[in-house]
Amino acid sequence: MARSILKVLTDQEIAQLNEASFKILRELGVQIDDEGLRKELAERGCDVDGDRVKFKADLLEEVIANVKKHNHVTLTSRDGIKVEITPHSLVTHATGGIPEIIDLETGQKRKPVVDDVIATMRLMNQLENLDTPCSLLYPDDVPIPITQVKQTELMFRYSKKPIYGPGISSPGEAKYVVKLFQAFAGGSESLAENPIGIVGVSPESPLKIPQVICDTMKHIISAGIPTSILSAPVGGMSGPLSLAGGLAQVNAEILAFASVAYVINPETPLFYGSRLFYANMKTGSTIMGLPEIGLVSAAAAQLASSNGFLSDLYGLCCTSCTFDGQNGYENAINALVPALAGANWISGYGSMASLMVASYEQLAIDDEIMGLIKRVANGVTVNEDTIGLDVISSAVNGGMILAHPHTVKYLRCGELFIPKLGFDSVWSDWEKKGQKEIKTLARERVHELLKQDEVKALPEDLEQEVNEIIDAAAAELLK
Repeated sequence: MARSILKVLTDQEIAQLNEASFKILRELGVQIDDEGLRKELAERGCDVDGDRVKFKADLLEEVIANVKKHNHVTLTSRDGIKVEITPHSLVTHATGGIPEIIDLETGQKRKPVVDDVIATMRLMNQLENLDTPCSLLYPDDVPIPITQVKQTELMFRYSKKPIYGPGISSPGEAKYVVKLFQAFAGGSESLAENPIGIVGVSPESPLKIPQVICDTMKHIISAGIPTSILSAPVGGMSGPLSLAGGLAQVNAEILAFASVAYVINPETPLFYGSRLFYANMKTGSTIMGLPEIGLVSAAAAQLASSNGFLSDLYGLCCTSCTFDGQNGYENAINALVPALAGANWISGYGSMASLMVASYEQLAIDDEIMGLIKRVANGVTVNEDTIGLDVISSAVNGGMILAHPHTVKYLRCGELFIPKLGFDSVWSDWEKKGQKEIKTLARERVHELLKQDEVKALPEDLEQEVNEIIDAAAAELLK
């Protein structure tokens, strides 16, 4: 598989950005609110000035060496579906936590409910290019203090694939999310040996790890749940507006978080979850269709690789609020650029309107886009068989290329992309098929795929354990 086809940063630029990040960590440091963690970092050679920790090169080098030891992660679902993430892989996950959805039947925007979370999870089971589903939505009929716990439960109940869990920012919820991971994995030891998913945790920009995140980390990292470090500054607001400045800050925040995680549990796999975004500076609203999203994700893929991390990046994203050409070209370019730059995990499935609105149809459309991108990332295989001199020789000597075994072989092995959703014939055929727009085709495909998904009941003992965890979470967190 051909990877890292595109280089948006030279080796010298990568080294310059890394040195800038190390300088930030050495000279400016990071605010870490947890006194105990500050003390442990001081014992490892860091300078502590009040609540700021200034990191030494020796510790950073130790952390980077440890990250490299854990840069091959295999996730396995309860159904036995495996997803391998390695320095050479290209896998995908949905975006998460969107506050509104376009109703599949009416086409109107509304608040999502639990039934939408379930239906989108079942749909994602059937999307062949989506490797790890995430809870696409914040269900409006679940109390906010237990939303992340409920999302995790629903993902494990209905996903046949390994999950990409919610971004966790509450230690109270983190405790119960860990319990759900352990229950569905068959115990804490089974979870450590065979992770069934990951979660995300975010430092605060610029350069802070507040107490609530320290406490969240203690639950998640201690349990060994693979974690994506979601550094998410907004250029010009919580980070520099320049692309290079934002990348240097993201790199520093991720390395600082990784250092704290190393102190808590060095065996927990970590992902480089750059979420460097930009706003419309006239309105202050974050906008996701900018080509800079794809560009900084591509650069982040290179930075991650230089420090031994597996990367988890956007991705499929757009500012468009409908199923138009803008939707297509923004999603495609922002996912294609990091894919070609060597991103290991690409996010964004199912989102519109700068991550504020989700759509069933968009999930299906994004799966088609990722199919195209994965095909491009696979590149051109060149060897004696693919060159096919025997086919050319046969044609020169009066043979028929169409009927040649070589043609049949490469038609069946996927040499050419065959769309599941898009149109691939001529105008007259399009007219015969009703001149359907992509939204209509996507809606039809959603209904078709949902019919194919079979829901299985949990084993009785697991059902009881899960219900007890949810009841305990509600009793504690809804006081």
